[in-house]
Amino acid sequence: MIGPLAGVALPAILGSFSWIVLTLGRGRQSAVLGLIGAIISAPGLLLAGAPISGSETYPKAILISVVFWLIVGLIAAARATRRPIAGWPDFWREYLLLWIAVAIGAAAGLGIAVAMIGNALL
Repeated sequence: MIGPLAGVALPAILGSFSWIVLTLGRGRQSAVLGLIGAIISAPGLLLAGAPISGSETYPKAILISVVFWLIVGLIAAARATRRPIAGWPDFWREYLLLWIAVAIGAAAGLGIAVAMIGNALL
């Protein structure tokens, strides 16, 4: 039952790093890097309208993202333990595939949002 909790570890590390970059960084590069990291680590932020919406919806979006990553960890654990002898390398291989898929989807969603905002401003 540690698999679901382990599923939250990578997004928590990336989210913490992104928060530090957004808090301490100055300039466009740190803002872009921090935003992309935050959206990948907490895809629920896109549902809440980040970065355009007010920050009052962010805690709920992060909570939804934690539940999402717990489920992803559970799925990765179930897939890894289909084999009779399974270990952490099997879990991380399954988890990494799912994480990459979510990261690509979140980045694509952010890209679409940026494109739509850019078109609206023209």
